Amino acid sequence: MTETWRDRLLPASFRSISFLIPQASVPVGMKGQLHEFPQRDTPYFEQFGRQSQVHKFPAWIIGDDCFERRDKLIEALNTPGAGELVHPWLGRMQVKAGECDMTHDLVGGGMITFELTFYPAEPLSTPTARVNTQAQVVKSSESLLTSSLNRYETSMAKVNTARLGLLQMRNSLSNVFAVVQQQFTPLVSVFTDVTGFAQSLMNSPGALSSLLSSYFGSFSGFNFFGSGSGSGYRGAVAEVTQQTQAASSINTVSTLGGTDVAKASQATANLVQDSVLVQIGLIVSEMPVTVQPESIGTAPSVDQQALQPVVRPEVPVADDVIELRDTLNETIHDASLKADPAHYIVLNTFRQDVVKHLTAVAQSGVRLVDITPPQTLSALVLAYQRFGDSTRSVEVVQRNRIRHPGFVPPVPIKLAQR
Repeated sequence: MTETWRDRLLPASFRSISFLIPQASVPVGMKGQLHEFPQRDTPYFEQFGRQSQVHKFPAWIIGDDCFERRDKLIEALNTPGAGELVHPWLGRMQVKAGECDMTHDLVGGGMITFELTFYPAEPLSTPTARVNTQAQVVKSSESLLTSSLNRYETSMAKVNTARLGLLQMRNSLSNVFAVVQQQFTPLVSVFTDVTGFAQSLMNSPGALSSLLSSYFGSFSGFNFFGSGSGSGYRGAVAEVTQQTQAASSINTVSTLGGTDVAKASQATANLVQDSVLVQIGLIVSEMPVTVQPESIGTAPSVDQQALQPVVRPEVPVADDVIELRDTLNETIHDASLKADPAHYIVLNTFRQDVVKHLTAVAQSGVRLVDITPPQTLSALVLAYQRFGDSTRSVEVVQRNRIRHPGFVPPVPIKLAQR
């Protein structure tokens, strides 16, 4: 026998106290405000969101035991908190009892009528504090710069500059000067070459610390929200990765040339290395913890996207950020092993803050997955099929080092999960 709509009705109850419902109503649709304007025939309705599901209906308790069941229902309605309502038409739900009325009618005999009102029992979200990891990285970067300048001045004060030889200093600091040229471009005009760099340290050891202090005083940061491949998460990860390699390359210097040359060279290398780490920290602090973008639904055609590209908020690739985090963690750890106790604490705090923030950034990103195209495709077609966004063809080419964007071979490649 075919099941009818009557067979699908559930027996009504609240907190397991049964009753009958002859009819029920609940608001649906959107709440809002209708705006009507003088001299205009077209009104405007401003939607404010969905209406709250407030259930209002009459309920009957009928039978010889109506008084006992009445008392139990009254007790259930007066109990604070949420309870289960079995709605004949809508099923089971958690609700809270609101304003209700009860009516006794002598003519009605053994029947008691209730006018019941139930409100949705939505769970309250407990306020939670979220650590601002970006601000922590900025603060620890500033502390690292201050500690680095103090350590350099203390170390250079113990060096007898009269014993410093230009040739030995130049040979010992060649790698350090290369890092200065790459990472601190505004300082290149002051030090024309490695010889001038070594002479400046011999004649005025405090000049380098003053220049770096001024450099960070006017540091403009990273162009994260700019346009092009050199901005956004990909640009920041690439920039920080290159700077991390530079910081790691000058962890130690040559000890040849005498004790004073070794002390001065190592103090200079330490200052430059710490300055690169400070710059890394400031760039990392500009990488926001993002929110996953919503699906774009039905993707526009390629022709439409050529005229109006899909606007998609950039999301970090978790694998890239995790790789950067681990490399940077190791580099900072190696630098801290040659620090005095006070500076070690500053470096360790900096390392923990950077790792914590990059972990948060990675958690908000997407993972890489391995896919194999069914046949040779262009990067544009593959990006459109995979993401519904043909503009991400550049991402496909760069991540997998495709030789020609028109020919992506049917071999395993890595793409973002979404």
